Amino acid sequence: MSAALAGAVALAPVTLPAPASAAPAAPVRSTSAVRDIAVDGAVNVRDIGGYTARDGRHVRYGLVYRSASLSKVTAAGIAQLQRLGLSASVDFRSQLEVGMSGADKLPAGVTPVAANINAFSPTLLTMLPDLLKAILAQDKSGEFMALSYRGFVHDPDARKQFTTALKRIAAGQGPVLYHCTEGKDRTGVMTAVLLTILGVPKAQVYADYLRSNEELADQNAAELAELKKIGIDPALVEPFLTVRASYLDTAFDQIKRDYGTFGAFVTKGLGIDAATQAALRHRLLK
Repeated sequence: MSAALAGAVALAPVTLPAPASAAPAAPVRSTSAVRDIAVDGAVNVRDIGGYTARDGRHVRYGLVYRSASLSKVTAAGIAQLQRLGLSASVDFRSQLEVGMSGADKLPAGVTPVAANINAFSPTLLTMLPDLLKAILAQDKSGEFMALSYRGFVHDPDARKQFTTALKRIAAGQGPVLYHCTEGKDRTGVMTAVLLTILGVPKAQVYADYLRSNEELADQNAAELAELKKIGIDPALVEPFLTVRASYLDTAFDQIKRDYGTFGAFVTKGLGIDAATQAALRHRLLK
């Protein structure tokens, strides 16, 4: 979820500024039509195709997929993944998350790609209640998430892993799926970057990002119920489990701060040169 578990630990004892008087906006749910992919044992599995770029071309279906963790995929789910014809699955989960939840369960022939971005995943919340309470005591979960999204841009290790995924897609060796634990933060930023490279307008980029709130609604309700049982106010945790336009705004703001323009971020921050960008557009747009 965030830029690093270590960052969460460091934040816990820090006194943050007093919260603003206005309550944070509730997470927005997108109504945009998206191709959901049924995979038994996984959630938030989607084809990123179908969006219209500014030049009138459309993002192709069947080439890039995004999802939450694949560690609990059943035999039926593996068969469903098999039908996608994947060449690779890029896993943004940290080594800690993989150790806790297990490796991806993939069809034979799919190359697993470890692209670890250290993160404070929601799956850790029930295991670290004291740390969580320390962070939440100041009612700063939304600000913590914003800091995490800045880290996705500012942290060179995080950028390196996004680059790994982009180059894998550009190589054109077959359909690629990428994911993190919930398929919403690291995966959401990755998708926003890719769609923006392809020239998809901001409104569609954000609609795809916000779709995770619908995809994860049932799972989040169950997680919040479990947290309530251990004495944690669900209202304080909810910002960790959902996506908000303001989170993605923060990532794009950090891009502007660090690089001036999105194009400079892609070429300098991610190391994706003009030829690779052209390959992405040629492969993914029609």
